[in-house]
Amino acid sequence: MKSLRRNQSGLIYVWVVCFFAIVIYSIAWFVLGWPAMMTIQAVEDAYTFTGPAATTVDLVKTVIAWHPLIFIFGMIIWALVNSHKREYASYQE
Repeated sequence: MKSLRRNQSGLIYVWVVCFFAIVIYSIAWFVLGWPAMMTIQAVEDAYTFTGPAATTVDLVKTVIAWHPLIFIFGMIIWALVNSHKREYASYQE
């Protein structure tokens, strides 16, 4: 891995991983998030939630809805941090 960083091909590797992670996560979120929201809606139609339970259901729906944006933002930060050039120091006595 150090050789990839030294010749700058590691920079491309980091951004390719970031791009593919975002694409794969988006597909997985759509495939798994849609049934999750349908299940939540079916449970809400069957039961009437009041008080803290209603707030919890709303929180779960909001987290499921906003999670892709949080993931994308996190991946971009990860790619930016890992794409900065680091100096490799070797300590010799």
